Amino acid sequence: MQKKFIVLEGLIEEYIKRPEPISSQYLQKKLTIPLSSATIRYYFKQLTQDGYLEKVHSSSGRVPTKISLKNYWRSRLKENALIHIDDVRKIQKSSQKASIFCEMSLYRDTKLVTVENFQGRFLVLVFENGEAVIEYNEKLEKILQKYRGNSSFAVAQMLSYLGMTRVAKKIKQTLLQEFQIFSLKEILEIAREDSNWANRNFVSLMDGEMLQTEKPGLKLYNDFLSYKFSVEIDEKVKGEMLLFGHLYRNYTAFINTLRKE
Repeated sequence: MQKKFIVLEGLIEEYIKRPEPISSQYLQKKLTIPLSSATIRYYFKQLTQDGYLEKVHSSSGRVPTKISLKNYWRSRLKENALIHIDDVRKIQKSSQKASIFCEMSLYRDTKLVTVENFQGRFLVLVFENGEAVIEYNEKLEKILQKYRGNSSFAVAQMLSYLGMTRVAKKIKQTLLQEFQIFSLKEILEIAREDSNWANRNFVSLMDGEMLQTEKPGLKLYNDFLSYKFSVEIDEKVKGEMLLFGHLYRNYTAFINTLRKE
C-alpha cells in the first residue's frame, strides 16, 4: 500500500474514534510507520487534492470526505457476516456508547419438517414447533421440498437471497421470539437531517419490517449507512441485526464488543 493511503487509513481510523480534525502531529504519533510531520502534511495536501480529505474552516487538521468514509466501510463491513453474541445485555450499553441505532430480531431456529400442498391453493410449512401458511407457488414448493430437514432460519435467509422476501418474512414472523430496538437518538437525528428518507422508511424500520426484508450487507446513503448481518446466541437461537448511523461512527468497535469471547 502506498504511504499516502496508509496516512489516509490512519486518519480515518483516528477520526471515527473522535470525529474532529486530525493534525499531522497527532497522526504522526498514531501511525504504524515512521513519517515526519512535514511528510504527513505533504500527503494531506495530495489527498485533499484527490478528494479524499478536506480542510475544515481555519483548522490545520483534516477530516475524511464522504467518499473516503464510504470506501473505508465498503472494505470492512462484509455482506455475509455472522456474529456470535454471548450476552444480549451488552447491546444496549454498546449501542449508546457508539451512538449507533441498532435493532435485533431473535428467532427459534427449528427444522423445516414437511411442506404440504393443500389443494393447490396453499403451502403449509410445518416446523418442529410451529407452522406457516403461504399462497401456493409451484416453483417455491420445489425449492422448499429440497430444504426439508434444514434450519428454518437458514431457509428464510435463502429465500431472502432469492428475492422471495414475502415468504421469508412469513417464516420469520412464525419463528420470531424477540424484537428489540436500541439507541433511538441516532436514528431520530438522521430522520431530522433527511426527511425524505424518513418519510419513505421510518415506519418500516421501527416496526421491524425493514430488518426482516432487507438483504444482508452494507447500504450507503448520503451521510449515513445501514448494515445488516446475522447473529447467533446459541444453536437454537439465531437472529438478525440492523445498524444505522452516520458515516463517522465506529461500527467496527461496536461489533467487536458483541463478539463471543
